[in-house]
Amino acid sequence: MPAFKISEDHMIPVESGQAVSVGWTSYGDRKPWGVTWHWTATWDLAMCSKILGGANATRKGEASAHYGIGLSFEEGVDRYVSLENRSWHAGAGQEMRWDGKSVRHDGQWWSGARTTVGVETVNIGYARKGVTAQPDWKFCVHPNGKQEMFVPPWPEEQIAMMIAIGKEIVERWPHIKVRDHHGHHDICPGHKSDVCGFPFARVLRGIYDDPTIPDVWEPLWTNEQRQRALVALGYDLGSFGPNGDGVDGDWGRKSDAVLRDFQRSRGMVENGQWTTFVNWEVYDVLKERGIDLAEATKG
Repeated sequence: MPAFKISEDHMIPVESGQAVSVGWTSYGDRKPWGVTWHWTATWDLAMCSKILGGANATRKGEASAHYGIGLSFEEGVDRYVSLENRSWHAGAGQEMRWDGKSVRHDGQWWSGARTTVGVETVNIGYARKGVTAQPDWKFCVHPNGKQEMFVPPWPEEQIAMMIAIGKEIVERWPHIKVRDHHGHHDICPGHKSDVCGFPFARVLRGIYDDPTIPDVWEPLWTNEQRQRALVALGYDLGSFGPNGDGVDGDWGRKSDAVLRDFQRSRGMVENGQWTTFVNWEVYDVLKERGIDLAEATKG
């Protein structure tokens, strides 16, 4: 266990008017069902805790999370909501539930706040006005294929804390498995951009002490990689691009139509959004055909 402190100085009172609900009332026999990872879009944990934590948070009664994870052991982790209760961490724009099915599945409303643990990680998010990309920032593309981003890496000490917190979550809720983890952008595709570029494989391998967990994210962060995956699956993307196979990095109508065709063929929600759920489905189909994902998407 890394040497950091989990502070409860910013716990949100379980009372009316606060962004917390008592207990887990999600449908079925699994409560909660998964973990939603976020980025704070702040430079430090103190600002995240001011916005989300305590009795008088800036977003009091509007939003919260179970944890806020700082950039370093010195910052540590702030706990806002007990794992026995629900935090209001995913609301507006949610279209998908934790497993990629529609949020309105089987006539029920599977909101993130009712079904998943919310974890905020301090990360300023993508480069934009007032936020200048540095040489080590990672290039990735939003699930919509249109928004290109440079995202700062999650530091080593922060990754160690994310793994430790993940272990705490699955120790309490052992039914939460590898594929039950996702980003805010996965359940709110087209509306949220966090956590594009997140080191999912690294974190999950640490949480579950399993180095064999496949990396289905890194090989699919860019449009070119996604297009190569579709070509490897046997889809025709046209004759654009340097190799005449449709791989040109431009996520246009053809790429969108092919992705939707793949989603329909696999019984997925057809929304044209390249989410973690699509990553896993692509990985599974390629594996069935004896094709390595990383090799198929390599430039």
